Amino acid sequence: MLKEVGASGQISLGKKYAGQLFDVVFYPDGRVELVPMKAVPAIQDTTAAAAPARVQEEPGAYRVGDGWLTPERLAARKAAQERSPQETERLARQWASENQGVIDSMNQHYEAVGSMGRRMYEWRKKQAAANHTSSH
Repeated sequence: MLKEVGASGQISLGKKYAGQLFDVVFYPDGRVELVPMKAVPAIQDTTAAAAPARVQEEPGAYRVGDGWLTPERLAARKAAQERSPQETERLARQWASENQGVIDSMNQHYEAVGSMGRRMYEWRKKQAAANHTSSH
């Protein structure tokens, strides 16, 4: 979906997102990422009048995005975004070199038994043929 930033610098996401908080991440290449957030008060008011409005969950119950974006993963993601294309390519070659034995082993396995997708396709084809034969 395309959204245009208005003359005042605002973008409308729709009523579905009204009132929600987002962490805005600006990347060096110009991309902008909106990560849904929940705010947890650092200090909770313990007076009786404020009791209904207090946060009921523990801070650990709140998640960043879909839950797998821990602070460590966010830092790793940021570091990856700041790498040059040459550094990314160098690291990819290094990873492939360090894991060549596993890569070769998996390639041999797929050559011998086929990929999971191919095996599922063949299994479903046999099931359909068996069902077609048994119904006639």
